[in-house]
Amino acid sequence: MIRAARRVSEQVTEGPASKARTQAARRDEAERRILDAAADIVAEGGFEAITLAEAGARAGYSRGLPSHYFRTKDDLLSALGVYVVQLFLTRRRRSDASGYDGLIESFRDYFRLPLENPTTVRAFHAVLAGALNTPAIKATVAELNRTSAAEIAAGIKIGIAAGQVRADIDPDMQSVLILATLRGTVAQWLADPERIDLPRLGEDFIAMLKRSLAK
Repeated sequence: MIRAARRVSEQVTEGPASKARTQAARRDEAERRILDAAADIVAEGGFEAITLAEAGARAGYSRGLPSHYFRTKDDLLSALGVYVVQLFLTRRRRSDASGYDGLIESFRDYFRLPLENPTTVRAFHAVLAGALNTPAIKATVAELNRTSAAEIAAGIKIGIAAGQVRADIDPDMQSVLILATLRGTVAQWLADPERIDLPRLGEDFIAMLKRSLAK
């Protein structure tokens, strides 16, 4: 009876649904590895350097496999834009702090990430820059800009309600300025890391920002 039950269990485990899940898991793993490889290529040489074949080879697969998941280079770039943005947002939102204090901590983390994972940050900025002349990722970056600015504005509004931020501050206007400063500073560091002390600059920026917003 025990052996019969075990055989039934094994048959259920190895049934069509299980095989489908296994196939889905393999597909997810392959797509993730190809996108990771594509991010590395973009970080090193920009969008011009990437091809479906090169992404497959860099990921350890056949050069033809990516075409099964991403039919064209534009499809790959669009998926890469979403993937890199999600990696960045996940990291940015991992802080346990909330409200205005959480917003400030997210800025501090923004300056830490380039030192901890420069490849992801370089790929992220390549995606941002690529949106200017790559239609496949323009919508992704436009949505990211709106979402990021809205999150900053929401944190500032909480600070105003809590008495931590001046009531005459325009959260929407400030959010655009803050986002531009964060990205511009990191972009300068990526281009000339020897000249810029990023941790110190980050702390100076946060101190200046808090003073300008304080009641």
